[in-house]
Amino acid sequence: MTNMWGDEKIQKLLNDLPDIQDTRSKEDVLSRLKQDSRMQNRPKQKTNRKIRRNLIPAFVAAAVLLVLTLWIPSMLKNNHSNDEASKMISKEDSNNMSVFSDDDSSIDGESEEMAESEMDQEIIMSNRIENRSSNPAVYPDDTAGYTVFHLGLASEAAASIPVTFLIPNSQIKEDFGNVEPSSLDMYLKYAGQIEEEALGFYDYHPYKGTFSVDGDVLVQTLPPGHGYDIAPGTVSTYLGTLQDTFYGFNEIRFENEDGTPVEFDQVGETSKPMKLNSGVNHYNYYSFKQSDGQEFLSPNFSDSYENLERALLEMKVDPNDIYASIIPPNVNFEVIENKEVTIVKFLETLDLLSMTEIEANQLIDGIVLTAASFDRQIQFENILQAEWNGFNLNEPLPIPVGPNVMPLLVK
Repeated sequence: MTNMWGDEKIQKLLNDLPDIQDTRSKEDVLSRLKQDSRMQNRPKQKTNRKIRRNLIPAFVAAAVLLVLTLWIPSMLKNNHSNDEASKMISKEDSNNMSVFSDDDSSIDGESEEMAESEMDQEIIMSNRIENRSSNPAVYPDDTAGYTVFHLGLASEAAASIPVTFLIPNSQIKEDFGNVEPSSLDMYLKYAGQIEEEALGFYDYHPYKGTFSVDGDVLVQTLPPGHGYDIAPGTVSTYLGTLQDTFYGFNEIRFENEDGTPVEFDQVGETSKPMKLNSGVNHYNYYSFKQSDGQEFLSPNFSDSYENLERALLEMKVDPNDIYASIIPPNVNFEVIENKEVTIVKFLETLDLLSMTEIEANQLIDGIVLTAASFDRQIQFENILQAEWNGFNLNEPLPIPVGPNVMPLLVK
C-alpha cells in the first residue's frame, strides 16, 4: 500500500486550508497558545495492565503536533486571522487529539472538576498501547466508560481484519440518548466517518445499499452493480467484514431492490441467509502484518474448526504466506478440556521474558482470543511468570470482548 501521507497529500491539505486573516501580533498568538490547557504537559499516569491498551496511540498526538507545526508558522507569517478562526483551530485540535471526546459545549453544566476527571480518564486510555504495532485484544476491564464497536476492515490480503473501537459512553448518550444502540445503529452512525486509509486499510465502508431489521434478522438490500461479487476475493472480503461487524443478529439476508434474493455472480446460485455468530466463529488467530509494518491478530481467511483443541494445535504452524504463527517454534503445549475452562499446559516451563513484549502479548492474546471464538476461557499452566500485564496467570483469564483495539480516527 502506498504511503497515505506523502508530499502530495500534505501539500493538498495545506492548499485546502482557509485563507486566514489575523490582526494580532505574534506575541499575542503565542501567549494564547501557551495559556491553552491542552498545550500544558501533564504528568504520566501509572496504571496496571490497562496501560498497554489505548484508544488514541501516540502517533495521533504526533500527527496533531505536525499539523500545528505546519499551520501555526504559516498563520504567523501571513499575520492574518480572526477570533472565529482561532476557535476553529482550538476545536479541530481537540477533535484530533481525542476522537469523540466532550468539548466545552457538551459539558452542559458539569463542573470543571468533572471535566478534568474525564480528561484524566482519556489520558489513561490514550496510554493503553505502549507499542502501536501490538494492537492488543480488548478485555472487559478495558471497556469501563466505553461502548464496544466491532468492525471488519478490508486488508491488503483481500480479507477482513476484525478490529475493535471503544467509544466513550458520553458520546453514545449524545448520539443515541438513553437507548442502547445495536451494532447496526453504531455502524450507520460511525462507519462512514472512519478514516480507514489512515489506519492502514482500504476505503471500504460504508456498505452499498441499505439495511433493515426483521426481528433478529438483518436484511441488506443491494443495488444493481454493487460489485461485491466481481471476483472470489471480493465476495470473501464482503462476507468476512459483515461477520466481523454485526453482532447481536442471528443472520443476514441479501435482497435485490425488488425484494428477490440476490444472486452473487461468483457463487452462481441464489444467495441464502448467512448465519451471524457475534464473534463465536470457531476461528483461531495468527499474526497478520501489513506493508506499513502494523501487526494484527486475525483468523486465517475466516477458516473455522470443529473443536477448540484442534484450533489451538493448528496455531503452531504457519497456514500460508499471508499469516504467521504466534507460537514460537520451540514452544509446545497440550490442550486439556474440563467443564469450567480449557487448560493450555506448556510441556516445558515457558519464560515470557525470553520473548519480546509484542511476541509474548500476541501469544497470550492469540490463544485467549481463539478460546473466546468458542466461548471458552483459558487457564495457562507451566508459565514461569505468575503475573503478566496485570493478569494472574494462575487463574482463568477473562474472555476478551474483541481483537485489535484501534483509534477511532474520523474524517
